Amino acid sequence: MTKIDLESVRQFILSDEEIKEYFLSLTRKENSGRSAYGNREFSDKIPGQQVSPENELENFTRSAESENAVLRKELKAAQEQIAALKNECNSLHRAAAQAENQKNAALEQLAVFEPICSIMEIYNSLDEKSKAATKNIFRTVTPDGFISCGVQKDSLANLWDYGRTLAAYGSEDCLKINQLFGYFVSLYNLTFEQPVYMLIEPHTGDRFDEDVHVCMTRGKRIAVVSGVLLRGYRINGKTVNKALVK
Repeated sequence: MTKIDLESVRQFILSDEEIKEYFLSLTRKENSGRSAYGNREFSDKIPGQQVSPENELENFTRSAESENAVLRKELKAAQEQIAALKNECNSLHRAAAQAENQKNAALEQLAVFEPICSIMEIYNSLDEKSKAATKNIFRTVTPDGFISCGVQKDSLANLWDYGRTLAAYGSEDCLKINQLFGYFVSLYNLTFEQPVYMLIEPHTGDRFDEDVHVCMTRGKRIAVVSGVLLRGYRINGKTVNKALVK
């Protein structure tokens, strides 16, 4: 900001009669207003002495300089406050970005465990009779124990056999066993370079095929699959159990 030479301004005002008269009229108005309220500032300072126009203008200039200094001080304080607020805003933006990154990292970790959580929810939704019947398969229901037990080859065979029993009795729990079986087959296959188990997965609307399907609707022959109760599977290409359909 360009520094104003107040002395040059004062001299300029004093040299121009029109400007000088304008400022003096302002000063006279100010003095008359003060006199109305009994304020005799200048006459109190110099009793009985008339204040010259030059002195009045000098006083006016000093007052302007003082007010200007106060305003500059307030402006500087406001600028410092703005700078502090900008720094705080930047800090909050950085903290928000860091929190967003942490949230995304947590979501990625959660996604890894989501299938495990989902399959355990399915197991826990079995009725008590089904849970009791599968205790020989799932000896513990902690996440680690649940996976370790379910991924065994004997467990897969026993789980499918129990699903077939449920399907024969028309229990809806056979559909949940079907989901459990498919999940543990996928985990079992991860331990080999090539999948050992291959699921037989019919779809609604498929033509019924006795080579890969078993109809669970008693006393009725079907031409088209209307529902899948339990997927079948092959081991190393050989069909071990056909898919149970209706």
